[in-house]
Amino acid sequence: MTNLGKNTLSMLAIAALTMVASLAVLAPQFADAADGEEAKTSETLRKVTPEIAVPSLKEDGCTITMKMDKESYTAGEKPILTIEITNNTDKSIDKSINVSMSGRDLESRSRMPAMARVLWKDSRTVTLAAGESKTLTIETDTKVSDSQAISFNLGGNNERGNDDVVEKAVRVKN
Repeated sequence: MTNLGKNTLSMLAIAALTMVASLAVLAPQFADAADGEEAKTSETLRKVTPEIAVPSLKEDGCTITMKMDKESYTAGEKPILTIEITNNTDKSIDKSINVSMSGRDLESRSRMPAMARVLWKDSRTVTLAAGESKTLTIETDTKVSDSQAISFNLGGNNERGNDDVVEKAVRVKN
């Protein structure tokens, strides 16, 4: 019995030393060091900034681009999207456009990252003559949250029957 107790205590001591050594080696050093971005204050952390400048989708002879009304958003603002559709063919076309806003919580309550869920979506159909361009302005009815990673998805229903999707990620600056 005494050997069993000594072995157990020895194993626990070795495990504790291994854990401390691992944490010392793998811990992030200087986590708040300057990395060329703005200083991390409560005001700058509340801004949400798009990562992709102008996403573009080409399908069925059309070019679809999505722009946002601002470079960054503060928590509580509702983004306004501008969708430009250009018919590059020599015939008239009815083009379906699907736009959605997805978000996932940054503060995960488990070991796994939070799953993204659709916060808002809209679908429009536009009739375009040959070579014509149209611009749609779509206001979301969902406010941007400072505790979520937000992305916008732009898709259309092409002739093959499947959706081509372009994603525009917007993140909280940190």
